Amino acid sequence: MSLPEPDEFVTGGMSDIGRVREVNQDYCGEFDDPHTRRRLWMVADGMGGHVGGEVASKMAVETVAEIFHAGGGNDATALLREALETANQRVHKAAQADMTLNGMGTTGVCLLFERGGRGCVAHVGDSRAYRLRGEQLEQITEDHSVVAALIRMGHISEAEAKRHPQRNEILRAIGTHDQVEVQIAPLDIQRGDQYLLCSDGLSSLVPDADIADVLRRMEPREAVRNLVQRANLEGGNDNITVQVVRIPSELPDAAARDRSATQAPRSEERRGPPRWVWAAAVGIAGPLLWLLLWLLLGSR
Repeated sequence: MSLPEPDEFVTGGMSDIGRVREVNQDYCGEFDDPHTRRRLWMVADGMGGHVGGEVASKMAVETVAEIFHAGGGNDATALLREALETANQRVHKAAQADMTLNGMGTTGVCLLFERGGRGCVAHVGDSRAYRLRGEQLEQITEDHSVVAALIRMGHISEAEAKRHPQRNEILRAIGTHDQVEVQIAPLDIQRGDQYLLCSDGLSSLVPDADIADVLRRMEPREAVRNLVQRANLEGGNDNITVQVVRIPSELPDAAARDRSATQAPRSEERRGPPRWVWAAAVGIAGPLLWLLLWLLLGSR
């Protein structure tokens, strides 16, 4: 069975300020290129001062979108690398030029899908990408954070990481230095897959098992609303941003043809005799009825 094109994917996205923060420093976007039929999603979680994080995340997403639309036939991996590296340069330059924005930066996680079932994920920082395939939810990005590095080295457990004093420290960010290392990986796409991008306002509060349960039961738009609500119910101590992309399990047109082909014969069987049979019956019954009445009256 062939894979659907990116413009057939079903999506939902939402960003929420949460219950504690005064400013939403998250930013997200979904972008289409009708010429190449590529689609791009991005979540950014800004940091730095009262307005610095808000500026950094928005600048990063808008820069990536600009490079995406100008990318033409460039390889998807090269395009995302160029986009995130350009975003890094622009955010860093803006922070250097304005003292009120000094030290600002942002995480960034992107999904890019193109024709033929190809796609890739790219990220910097600890905003995450997940994939739900069947019953299995898998984190497909690796957090660039202090606690994630300690877990990988075996120094602390995942339970200890949730209480670690350095749990909010990240090792890579867009804009904090003049250069950035972008991590990119190809995606093996299958029908029925669901992909989720989020800031740590979701992943730090809502367990993976609950995320998987919501994705299995709900359509993308409903799922993102539900997940944001769950994070807020758990305290909402950070901004919360969620994007969901669902790859259809079957082609709608093919499914409709299959249903039509199987239901049509049963519909004909329920319909009864053709119309011409009824017409002939009425045409014969009328004269016979008049003949019967004439004979009965005549016999009196």
